[in-house]
Amino acid sequence: MKRGIYYLLMGMVGLTAFSCNKQLDIDTIQAIPDGKYWANERDLDGAVAGAYALLRSTLVESPMNTNDPNGYQPRFFMYGDRRGLNLTSYTTGDPIRSGTDAALKKNRLRSEWGTTNGWDGILFNWAPFYQVIEQCNIVLENAGRVPEKQFITFNRAHYEAEARFVRAFTYFYMVRVWGNVPLVTAPRTTAKLGRTDYNKVLDFVESELKAVESVLPLQYSNPSINAIRATRGMVQATLAHSLAWRHKDAEAVQFATKVISSGVYKLIWDSIPTPEKPVFLQYPTIFRGRSSEGIMEIDFDPATGEVGRNTSLANLTLYGPNLANRNEPLWTINNLKVEDPSNAAGSRVLDRLKDPKTIYPDSTKDQRVVAFFPKTGSSTKPDEYVYTKYAWVVDPVRFIYHANIVIFRLADIQLLRAECNARLGNFNDARKDLNQIRKRVWLKEWTGADTDLPLEIFKERRRELIGEGHYYYDLVRTKLIISPDYNKVPTRPDMTTEEFNDGAWTWPVSNRAFSENPNMEQMRYWQRY
Repeated sequence: MKRGIYYLLMGMVGLTAFSCNKQLDIDTIQAIPDGKYWANERDLDGAVAGAYALLRSTLVESPMNTNDPNGYQPRFFMYGDRRGLNLTSYTTGDPIRSGTDAALKKNRLRSEWGTTNGWDGILFNWAPFYQVIEQCNIVLENAGRVPEKQFITFNRAHYEAEARFVRAFTYFYMVRVWGNVPLVTAPRTTAKLGRTDYNKVLDFVESELKAVESVLPLQYSNPSINAIRATRGMVQATLAHSLAWRHKDAEAVQFATKVISSGVYKLIWDSIPTPEKPVFLQYPTIFRGRSSEGIMEIDFDPATGEVGRNTSLANLTLYGPNLANRNEPLWTINNLKVEDPSNAAGSRVLDRLKDPKTIYPDSTKDQRVVAFFPKTGSSTKPDEYVYTKYAWVVDPVRFIYHANIVIFRLADIQLLRAECNARLGNFNDARKDLNQIRKRVWLKEWTGADTDLPLEIFKERRRELIGEGHYYYDLVRTKLIISPDYNKVPTRPDMTTEEFNDGAWTWPVSNRAFSENPNMEQMRYWQRY
């Protein structure tokens, strides 16, 4: 099947009417004509493609119009990296973006930025996620209408499994952003729903994923859709993360091991360079997409018109004459400094990364520094580093890049398994996974004490996955976000244990969700701030 079919619905949505459900502020998508639409496999394939397309557009949604001073805030990177201050504003002449960092550090998102369109209308707004869910519910309601004789490429159960996976993944993603979210499992829901406890939502997620695990293939015969379209590995990786989120560590290890042992995914290794044999870096190809390490990705291929542009982290972080034809990036790697010996919460100051060794202690040997932190070559900032994880430049003048969003990859799952094993006290197993990731990037084995192993795994996840939308969720999952020791993990927002328990780790819900719905409420923390 042609890849273009996976984005069929995006062209259709703009031509259709919407039926609005004010209880959740969901626009019920009526893009699929009800009459004869469900006549063959192509129709069902196009409907499933619509769910993938909506998920992609939702994850990279960003206010980009000139009337919104808070532009360039793509959801995926705001939720996963910038919320934890892993990324920060670079531009010295933009007080709006520097004010954004201050609001994120104080964790006053609603009181300081909640009235702006880019925040309440985009970042606080879960309606686009519910459009993805609505699309999946429509598929599941109508898949049975396609005559059995019409199926040629896949069977009906396969398409239903894809829809159930996309819906489950979307709910898992929403839980990590908003905590308690309304659980909707049927299309055109009109009930005035309140928020469902996130444990119940994740029970649903895990049940759905386990139900479809064996239905989906390990790989597709068409390699262009592997990591793009649902596979068994995607299901297992999502399960591992969902289970780890609630510290169901033994079961999380089981599903992570299924991914690692499947034989489908392989770490990309480059030999250590020598004077006789300089290194040829394969490692950065992970972020172009469809590498042997990629498990789940959001695809952007300029050859077919699928371009990230302003919603791409490449455009936000690259600069210099060979990369983006400008003198400074919009975002850069951040590292908060503790400047007060009292270790008080407010003593930390924003400090953009000036030298990679701040995060990568062995920066002379670490392949990640070699691959992703070269000097700029800029005439105005020749001694500064540029972050090049996504530097697959197609057009540096128009800022077009060929770089996928990698949601899950093998190194992430190995380090997640290490984290879970460390919590279980399986320190030898945890060390094996940690040290394999270190060895892959030319480092020696870590030999610290078992008591220090969980923190070292957390730091290694930051080093390996920086800019991939994991850091904030790692802070929350490990509870390091509320550690009283700011020297241990300085790069994080201010948050007390009481605030955490009141939902300070979540995002506020948009004001739109409260329209005509008395059952909706903010988490306690956001009722104050």
